[in-house]
Amino acid sequence: MPATPEALRAALGGLPVTPETLRAALGALPVTPETLRAALGALPVTIEEASVEVGSVSVPSYPDGPRPTSLLALRGGGATGRAEHVGWSEAAHRAFRDCALPRMPRGAWRLESWSAAVAGSIAESYDRAALEAAAIDLALHQQRTSLFDLVGCPPRPVRYVVSFGRVADPADEARSQGDVELKVDADPGWDDTTFTALARLGRVAVLDWKNGGTRADHERGHRVLPDALVEDPCWDLAPWSSDLHRRLAADAPLGRAGDVDRLPVRPAAANLKPARMGGILEMLAAAAACRARGISYYVGGMFEIGVGRRQLQALAALLCPDGPNDVASIARTGETPSRPARIEVVGTAPGFGA
Repeated sequence: MPATPEALRAALGGLPVTPETLRAALGALPVTPETLRAALGALPVTIEEASVEVGSVSVPSYPDGPRPTSLLALRGGGATGRAEHVGWSEAAHRAFRDCALPRMPRGAWRLESWSAAVAGSIAESYDRAALEAAAIDLALHQQRTSLFDLVGCPPRPVRYVVSFGRVADPADEARSQGDVELKVDADPGWDDTTFTALARLGRVAVLDWKNGGTRADHERGHRVLPDALVEDPCWDLAPWSSDLHRRLAADAPLGRAGDVDRLPVRPAAANLKPARMGGILEMLAAAAACRARGISYYVGGMFEIGVGRRQLQALAALLCPDGPNDVASIARTGETPSRPARIEVVGTAPGFGA
């Protein structure tokens, strides 16, 4: 089974790498992180020009005023690929535009080689992730195909959660979000009544401790919400009870694929974020590592508000549509958030098909 771009090209027997020849080389293989990573990595891409629009967007749920944002466009061969930079400050976006973008490799490449060249010249993971997403989008547009057509798999409706930060009354905040599943930032200061009120909602999919609380706090939350994933309890406190361990999920410690093996205990699930990992290809490598170890995974965002959010939804629709994907659309000021039962991704458009 081809598991690398090199193996795929060998299977092609010298034929040009096109969506048709890739699909033929993949044959009837199931879509896995390994096959998707290999297919994307084997794609040719030509980058001639690049531009970045730096701005900000008013988002009620963003904690520090308007959300800084950048829209990246890579152009070549009459096509354009787009992506979103998730830096938290205006300075980070200016540095991306003024410092990272001029160092980006241009010309004709294979995606896996181009990504390696970017990693060798640009240190910031958010910068690399934006560049790689735009390059993938561009390569798919240049081949006049979509992420889904590339591997011959239609998008599936995406289960998602709506997340919110620590608040004094999380049950009240949850009710304001509508009838949706939730990812809730847990507060060690909550009493049993607060956890019980959350449990009565029947919609908490993930309880996120953000590496805080004590072992007793984690166990107490789990007792009241036994079906929720327990994300990022304080990892220094491992191990926990066997019941909690079966619901354990990792997020913040996973900055690259190799971190899957560095966790102090094997979790039940992993929240994989391309922006934190420096790009989609590394995220797919992490998903492959999880799959090999029997760890389920879901896609997480880092406050993407535009094209980046739609690209995450497309990845979830292909890889893990039934996980508690933290990819809900984020409403801007004055908008009503879209809250469908599941997110439907249209997979026919070139690029990410989103």
